[in-house]
Formats: sequence, structure tokens, C-alpha cells
Amino acid sequence: MNEALVRGGPLPVGSIGTRASGWWGAWFFLISESSLFAYLFFSYFYFSVQPSAGWTPGGPPPFTFSAPQVGAVLLGAASAVFAERSIRRNETGMTLLGLGLTALFGAGFIALQFADWLSKPFSFGSSTYSSEYYVISGTHLAHVVAGEIMFIMLFVWTAMGYFGPIRHLPISVGALYWYFVTGLWIAVFFVLDCTPYFFG
Repeated sequence: MNEALVRGGPLPVGSIGTRASGWWGAWFFLISESSLFAYLFFSYFYFSVQPSAGWTPGGPPPFTFSAPQVGAVLLGAASAVFAERSIRRNETGMTLLGLGLTALFGAGFIALQFADWLSKPFSFGSSTYSSEYYVISGTHLAHVVAGEIMFIMLFVWTAMGYFGPIRHLPISVGALYWYFVTGLWIAVFFVLDCTPYFFG
């Protein structure tokens, strides 16, 4: 009989290691989301090369908010790495610190994105460029919001003692997701904020 049942203690929570279905499910989800953004980038560049009076309304975008967003996602990735390494060493306090910092940097990114939107001289329907801009940045923001919720819940569950050095797959999946969000934002930043200086 299971030792936990004999003692009357709680059963183990969560899968172990990268053989778990959740790990591979996360990878397939990220691959499908990468395909979505490949299509969005294709449509952006397709419309950007069409004859028009000017691709970017008001000239190339400033880096006032987008550059700090790069810093926010990179710092969030670093703290996610820290959290994952800490839980492997059974350092719950350090894990909570890493998860909390990632959630904090995610909240900062979200605030910067809304500030960036409010600073734009165009609306969603002003032009093809504005539609592309809001769809691409908004789709990425939706992924960041999902990551924010994920890390808040990971923080709560870690504080409740759900994870340890053996069973911590949700933290590993959360970190993997944040790496994806980080890499994706660097691509979005390059496409939306950098290419207009070359092709705008």
C-alpha cells in the first residue's frame, strides 16, 4: 500500500520531470503560438511593402516605452530561471522571490504596453499599419497577461507547499512559457519598433 495512505498524509501533487505530458503539451502549444506570430509578421511585412504614402503614421515609433519593455521581459526571464533553480535546491523562500519578481516585471510590462498604446497618434482603424500594430502587440500582450496569471498562481501554490525539489513541473513549464514570451517580444520589438527605421 502507498506509504502516504498508510500514514494518512497528503498524496504527492504534480508530475515529475520532462517526461510528463504537461511538458510536451507546453512545447506543442508554444510551437502553435509561434506559427500564429509567423503569420502575423508575414502580414505586417506584406502590407509594409505595398505602395503607399507612408507606412508608419507620424514617422518611425520612439523607443520610450518599448525599450523598457525589453528590459522588463529579460529581467522576468532571469528571475524565472532563478525561481526554477531555487526550487530544484528546495529553497522555497528564494523560489517565491523569483516567482514574485517575474510577476512584478510582468505587471510592469503590461503597464508599459498600455502607456505605449495611449501615446500613439493613431487608433486601431486609422490605417493598415495601425491595425497591424495593435493586433500584433495586443496578441503578445494577451500572452503576457496569461503569463502574469500563471506566475501569480505559481507563487500562491509554492507558498502553500505544493512544489519541491522533485515535483515542480508547473514551475518549469511557467519558466519555459516566460522564455517564449521574452523571445517573442524581442521579435515583436524588432518588427514593430526597429524595422520602420529601415523600411518606413
